[in-house]
Amino acid sequence: MFWDASSLKVERTGKTTRHIEVLKDKCVGCSRCVEVCPAGCWKISEGKAFWEKVENCLECAACFFACPSEAIVWRYPEGGEGVVYRL
Repeated sequence: MFWDASSLKVERTGKTTRHIEVLKDKCVGCSRCVEVCPAGCWKISEGKAFWEKVENCLECAACFFACPSEAIVWRYPEGGEGVVYRL
């Protein structure tokens, strides 16, 4: 891993909606999303990607860009939700 997310101070603003969706029919279970996620939000379950730690998401979209099968739908969180970064 190139970057350690634990060094950031992240203020969360109460996520109530999921801004990431996995298209199970497209997911090939390659685990690239697991490998690139700095917050450890992903796991592979039954051969498919599963976004399990919603509250830890840093909203970096690394998973979206790393997915070779375009199985991850990533949207910006709705207004008023998400994270605020503090260094």
